[in-house]
Amino acid sequence: MFDNDEELRGYLPKQFPILEGKPEAGQWYRLPVPGAISADGLPYWGFLRKGTEPGLIVYFSGGGVSLNAYMAARPNKLNEISETFYFDGKALPYIDAFVKQGLFDPSQDNPFRNWSCILVSYTTGDFHVGNGDYPYTAIDGSPAVLHHHGYRNYRGLMEQALQFISAPTKLLITGGSAGAFGASALAADVMDYFPECRDVTCCPDSSLLLYNEWQAVAQHVWQANERIWKPLHGPNICLDWLRALYAEKGDGVRYLFICSIRDSALARYQHFLDHGTMELTREQSLQFEKDLRNMVDVLKSEIPGIGVFLLDNPDTGLDPELLGTQHTFLHTPEFFQPVKDGVSLRDWLWNAVNGSVLNIGLER
Repeated sequence: MFDNDEELRGYLPKQFPILEGKPEAGQWYRLPVPGAISADGLPYWGFLRKGTEPGLIVYFSGGGVSLNAYMAARPNKLNEISETFYFDGKALPYIDAFVKQGLFDPSQDNPFRNWSCILVSYTTGDFHVGNGDYPYTAIDGSPAVLHHHGYRNYRGLMEQALQFISAPTKLLITGGSAGAFGASALAADVMDYFPECRDVTCCPDSSLLLYNEWQAVAQHVWQANERIWKPLHGPNICLDWLRALYAEKGDGVRYLFICSIRDSALARYQHFLDHGTMELTREQSLQFEKDLRNMVDVLKSEIPGIGVFLLDNPDTGLDPELLGTQHTFLHTPEFFQPVKDGVSLRDWLWNAVNGSVLNIGLER
């Protein structure tokens, strides 16, 4: 732990420059979005890298979720351990820290290194789909508002970024954690920006949460548009959004799904949804594995040709008895590490976007 935010800032990489004028190829920039705000009203920005190849990654970043007034009153506090649920604008400056890892690594080992990338920052607690303001009472009793502007921010960022990026011949729509839900929800929306692109892959990384009120939350708390909330009929929001994408786009999209088998972060959130406390238990880890197996079975039966990559990397910060596994992989060093049969997530994803879709880690 760090003693203060200044010490933490000193540990992190230097902040990326704000884009002014034309972007230099290969350089990451902060891209301001006029009028866009985070959950707490602070200014919002995303990130842009202009590549030298005709591939484009649209990556939705993660950072928790808020479903009700209790969760709204508890945004994450950096460098502080407490019950918290989502990132707000105070977390935005720290996103620079992971933008050059994993899928974004600039080294020769990364076949995606020369692709353009639009990174959709996440500070709104709404899986990137919100369109409204949610009033709640803060912990100190004062009135407050959570700005669920995720969809507005994403659209504004796309409009800014597309001034600098040519139409891609390959499009990868992906994201981790909350951003994986966002990628599933908004893949068709992203595709609308590139109607001539016929080579599209959607790849959520770590997105399984079961809750019976997703449609009500999306419609009334986040105030998402009808295209987003109407397909939500069951407890598995990511599954419903992928079903809707397949119903709309069919074989016009290459479908992928990544998760670890007892994802510790998602299991904690699931424990809160089921039992009201944000903790990880051995029983919850095992239940997550069972739920994940069921989800994968449905995905494979309903979306022909989907590629699934399941990992079993232990969460090294946990008591091994809890059985928790790592949360998200695409923006981490584990992206390059071989797993079963010597295949890495990098190799699996690169092969998939080039038409060779495999399943890894599906043994029972």
